[in-house]
Amino acid sequence: MAKSKKREKVNYLEYTFTIFEKYNIWQLSFVLEKGKSPKKKTTGLKATPSNLLIIKKEIIPQIVEVLTGKIKNFEDEENKEYTVEEWAEEFFLVYKGTVRPHVFKRNHRHFLNQIKPYFDHRKLESIKPIEIEKWQNKLLEKYKYSTVQKYRSVFLSILDKAVDNDIIRKNPVRKVKSPKVLAKKKDNDESKKMTVLNPFSEKEMEIIISSATGYLRNFIALMYTTGIRPGEIIALRWKDIDFDKKQISIGKTIVNGIEGDTKTDSSDRDVDILPQAEIALKKQFQLTGCQEFVFLSSFHKRFYSHDIIAVQFKVLLKNSGVKVRTLYNLRHTFASQMISKGIDILWVSKMLGHKNPQITLKIYAKYIQENDDVRLDNISKIGANFGANILEEAKKSNK
Repeated sequence: MAKSKKREKVNYLEYTFTIFEKYNIWQLSFVLEKGKSPKKKTTGLKATPSNLLIIKKEIIPQIVEVLTGKIKNFEDEENKEYTVEEWAEEFFLVYKGTVRPHVFKRNHRHFLNQIKPYFDHRKLESIKPIEIEKWQNKLLEKYKYSTVQKYRSVFLSILDKAVDNDIIRKNPVRKVKSPKVLAKKKDNDESKKMTVLNPFSEKEMEIIISSATGYLRNFIALMYTTGIRPGEIIALRWKDIDFDKKQISIGKTIVNGIEGDTKTDSSDRDVDILPQAEIALKKQFQLTGCQEFVFLSSFHKRFYSHDIIAVQFKVLLKNSGVKVRTLYNLRHTFASQMISKGIDILWVSKMLGHKNPQITLKIYAKYIQENDDVRLDNISKIGANFGANILEEAKKSNK
């Protein structure tokens, strides 16, 4: 017997409907007459938040209309002036089924903590751009520009959805300059921008890897030679490693203890194992080869997140005399060094899990400093395959 997990009651005219989940399908239960047994029907719809909304807005009204010949007057509903709180409830009901659980949880928390207390029962249509600006400025007194930008993005999405559904005519957030734009005007210090994307040199990588030990050394070497994201690495199982085909199958990531899908569809990929990566994996196999996961904590448990590795990495950099940068720069180092060495951009983009090579170039182009030897070699290769007959004729005419 399958137990129903989710259950919700909906009152419609004189009827009370109970919506519940069974076998991952939404079911309906309702009583036609007092004293009679409830009728139970399957909707045939998967138990998702978006389908729950369809049942409430479409299916239940249709059932009542068939049963009574009456239908609820929706004129008031259609012209309803939603408050921020009311519309956010509708928004998050649908939003939950479109993003990974940790993303939903984070953005819902942003709404509850930073948006709802300020606007709460305000009617959507009554909110003016100047109030959005005041709200942003108030947040900027306490938080960084980048943090306020995250809060703003959540509110922007909620109100965009209201515009899409003809609840409001315009989104007032779009009429106010974002904290990101304001930050650029206030601070043009390029060094701050470089802290996010600041690859290591080959010499620095030699120092880092030679200074590291144990699983940390293997982790660093693997990330540096594959460009795999740290959350994807801690989610790796040994069954994902194919030493014969020299490939790593990436299909999961771990964030705050939750194992979920990778960042994007293109992030699901097969990563080639370079010789240096193979050495790191085989050394790690000596440590955890009899376990399920490739990398385990010092307690022999799956990592809750890569944060502890990031902390260890910073300590390692300080002790080895290398300028401190974030762990994620190992991925940037892989990409920038590969491209600067003339490696096929399509291959690099595939290894990184980018949707297309244009994204890869856009991110890393400003860090690419092509070696003259590589450049001259490329000129020779291109020339040898381009207009070969014309080249031969030119050589003959110069004799």
